[in-house]
Amino acid sequence: MTRNERLKVLSGTELSEKPNIDVLIEGLQEVRKDAQLEDILSSALSAPLPTEQRLQQIESALETFKSLGLFGGGDQRDIHMLRSLGRAYEQLSHLDKAFETYNTALELSERYTDYPARAELLGWKGRVLSKWSRWEEAHASLEESATLYRQLDDLKGQASVTRMIGVLYSRQSDFEPAQTAYEQALELAEKADSRREVAAANNNLAILATIRGDKEAAIIRYEASIAAYEEVDDQRGVASAYHNLGMTQADIKDFTSAMDSYEKGFEVARKVDHLVCMANIHLSMAELMLEMGNSMMVPFCCSRALDIYKKTGNQSGEADTYRLLGNTFTLRRDWESAQQLFADSLSLNIKCGNRLGAAEVERDTGKMLIARGHREEAKASLESAHDAFKTLGAEADEAEVAELLATLG
Repeated sequence: MTRNERLKVLSGTELSEKPNIDVLIEGLQEVRKDAQLEDILSSALSAPLPTEQRLQQIESALETFKSLGLFGGGDQRDIHMLRSLGRAYEQLSHLDKAFETYNTALELSERYTDYPARAELLGWKGRVLSKWSRWEEAHASLEESATLYRQLDDLKGQASVTRMIGVLYSRQSDFEPAQTAYEQALELAEKADSRREVAAANNNLAILATIRGDKEAAIIRYEASIAAYEEVDDQRGVASAYHNLGMTQADIKDFTSAMDSYEKGFEVARKVDHLVCMANIHLSMAELMLEMGNSMMVPFCCSRALDIYKKTGNQSGEADTYRLLGNTFTLRRDWESAQQLFADSLSLNIKCGNRLGAAEVERDTGKMLIARGHREEAKASLESAHDAFKTLGAEADEAEVAELLATLG
């Protein structure tokens, strides 16, 4: 099969019918329907609080503010109210409402020349645009925010928006400028003596260290990040850093420590309704179980992660879930289901501009094709993954794929 033909298969154009994800997960669960779930997963598998319920509470509070005359007067008080409302929407992943609210607040900030509020709102607006993969608009909004913060001589604000610019680059798998932005953000945060921004910058730098294969440096930075987040009582930050630490520990096969970090992160995320982090931990726990050879646990974690990703419109997370399920079906030698799941994952990663995620799918597709005995197709997929990992500077992944290619001759 030629490269183009293989890509057509991966895109799903030659498969007659796409499988229903819920049915596939249900089928996997049937294998273990009489078994007891391990206590270690009980908290992570509990259903998250519904986003709609949190949303109703927010909107009910807004109506109360209006009835008391505390909102809607068209003055600067409304800017503060809208900022708080928008942040709540964004934290619950209601991005459309967050974006609309930020824009309304921005109009008021311009009317009342409230430059500090405007700088902050432009940064938050850029962050939402980044989550939607609207890269050029996101970058323009973040740069405008950075310019305002410099004019205001606000080092903390500069640190925050510079780090957001790093995240923007990272989401596009453009890691060199991301590294530069994170280092600048850390320097600014230390000058401003902002422990929260120091924690966030360390967390982002640790993620890049993990991608590059420097696990020891990553763990040190994650631990520093957790300590700094704890100092300022930023529990959402604590939860995310614990999750990231767990992934790095899993990479070095320290499965006990990884599970401990996931449990700690999930408990904190559950308390503060950090839905995206909860979904990420569900998925990471599934990956850990797969790595430990316990594929029967995978569908329970994946179904909960997928539920949150779909509700919040997180296509990158959805793509990761499909890839992991593809690996699960590879173990069960259900080649067609695995192939389709990898195709769906690749398509979503390409749509999101996630080159690292796309490379991971190519790698796992290659492994599946080796197991299936399709060596030439496997070689083409692995070569594509190898080139991408090399370009992205993902050294550990590049080395793994090079070893696989060597076995294929």
